Amino acid sequence: MRIFDKLELATQHPKMGTARPELSVTARVLIEGRYIVIYEPQSDGVLVVAIVHGMRDPEHWL
Repeated sequence: MRIFDKLELATQHPKMGTARPELSVTARVLIEGRYIVIYEPQSDGVLVVAIVHGMRDPEHWL
């Protein structure tokens, strides 16, 4: 549930996550516990692209 709380906050502050231009021009990343949330700010909130467990090898999910 904490992931959803953080995403709710991101809808109000869409640039709060760390920018990750290597993923896409507008991609941002939030960390919640052991999870990495990749999202893109939108005019009406945020678009969640992926939620990945932090122990996964990035080369397998990027």
